[in-house]
Amino acid sequence: MAKGAGEAGERFGRQAEAAGKRWAADPGVAQATDTAARIWGLLLIAVGAWFFAQFTLGYDLPAIPWRDLWPIGLIVIGLAVILRGMRRRGA
Repeated sequence: MAKGAGEAGERFGRQAEAAGKRWAADPGVAQATDTAARIWGLLLIAVGAWFFAQFTLGYDLPAIPWRDLWPIGLIVIGLAVILRGMRRRGA
Protein backbone atom coordinates (compact mmCIF):
# COMPACT_ATOMS: atom_id res chain seq x y z
CA MET A 1 0.00 0.00 0.00
CA ALA A 2 2.80 2.44 0.88
CA LYS A 3 4.69 1.46 -2.26
CA GLY A 4 1.64 2.25 -4.42
CA ALA A 5 1.23 5.63 -2.72
CA GLY A 6 4.89 6.42 -3.30
CA GLU A 7 4.64 5.52 -6.96
CA ALA A 8 1.50 7.62 -7.32
CA GLY A 9 3.27 10.55 -5.67
CA GLU A 10 6.24 10.24 -8.00
CA ARG A 11 3.92 10.04 -11.02
CA PHE A 12 2.06 13.15 -9.84
CA GLY A 13 5.37 14.95 -9.33
CA ARG A 14 6.52 14.13 -12.87
CA GLN A 15 3.20 15.36 -14.28
CA ALA A 16 3.41 18.59 -12.29
CA GLU A 17 6.99 19.15 -13.42
CA ALA A 18 5.99 18.61 -17.07
CA ALA A 19 3.09 21.06 -16.69
CA GLY A 20 5.41 23.63 -15.14
CA LYS A 21 7.84 23.30 -18.03
CA ARG A 22 5.00 23.72 -20.57
CA TRP A 23 3.76 26.85 -18.79
CA ALA A 24 7.27 28.29 -18.52
CA ALA A 25 7.75 27.78 -22.27
CA ASP A 26 4.47 29.57 -23.11
CA PRO A 27 5.29 33.26 -23.74
CA GLY A 28 1.67 34.26 -23.11
CA VAL A 29 1.83 33.08 -19.51
CA ALA A 30 5.10 34.92 -18.89
CA GLN A 31 3.72 38.08 -20.50
CA ALA A 32 0.50 37.95 -18.46
CA THR A 33 2.51 37.44 -15.29
CA ASP A 34 4.81 40.36 -16.12
CA THR A 35 1.85 42.62 -16.88
CA ALA A 36 0.05 41.70 -13.67
CA ALA A 37 3.20 42.23 -11.62
CA ARG A 38 3.73 45.66 -13.16
CA ILE A 39 0.14 46.71 -12.54
CA TRP A 40 0.26 45.59 -8.91
CA GLY A 41 3.62 47.28 -8.44
CA LEU A 42 2.39 50.57 -9.89
CA LEU A 43 -0.79 50.40 -7.81
CA LEU A 44 1.15 49.86 -4.59
CA ILE A 45 3.55 52.68 -5.44
CA ALA A 46 0.65 55.04 -6.18
CA VAL A 47 -1.16 54.25 -2.91
CA GLY A 48 2.08 54.53 -0.95
CA ALA A 49 2.95 57.86 -2.59
CA TRP A 50 -0.55 59.17 -1.84
CA PHE A 51 -0.26 58.35 1.86
CA PHE A 52 3.33 59.61 2.02
CA ALA A 53 2.37 62.95 0.46
CA GLN A 54 -0.70 63.34 2.64
CA PHE A 55 0.55 62.22 6.04
CA THR A 56 4.32 62.65 5.95
CA LEU A 57 4.73 65.72 3.76
CA GLY A 58 1.48 67.29 4.97
CA TYR A 59 -0.05 67.99 1.57
CA ASP A 60 -3.77 68.67 1.69
CA LEU A 61 -4.97 66.05 -0.77
CA PRO A 62 -8.64 65.29 -1.32
CA ALA A 63 -9.93 62.48 0.87
CA ILE A 64 -10.48 59.19 -0.94
CA PRO A 65 -13.58 57.31 0.22
CA TRP A 66 -11.86 53.88 0.32
CA ARG A 67 -14.99 52.18 1.63
CA ASP A 68 -16.76 53.25 -1.56
CA LEU A 69 -13.92 52.43 -3.95
CA TRP A 70 -12.90 48.89 -2.98
CA PRO A 71 -15.68 47.25 -5.07
CA ILE A 72 -14.15 48.92 -8.14
CA GLY A 73 -10.90 47.15 -7.31
CA LEU A 74 -12.70 43.81 -7.28
CA ILE A 75 -14.29 44.59 -10.64
CA VAL A 76 -10.91 45.51 -12.15
CA ILE A 77 -9.34 42.30 -10.83
CA GLY A 78 -12.22 40.25 -12.26
CA LEU A 79 -11.90 41.93 -15.65
CA ALA A 80 -8.15 41.29 -15.67
CA VAL A 81 -8.72 37.60 -14.96
CA ILE A 82 -11.33 37.33 -17.73
CA LEU A 83 -9.18 39.16 -20.27
CA ARG A 84 -6.14 37.06 -19.42
CA GLY A 85 -8.19 33.89 -19.90
CA MET A 86 -9.48 35.13 -23.25
CA ARG A 87 -5.94 36.00 -24.38
CA ARG A 88 -4.66 32.54 -23.47
CA ARG A 89 -7.37 30.85 -25.53
CA GLY A 90 -6.73 33.12 -28.49
CA ALA A 91 -10.26 34.53 -28.47
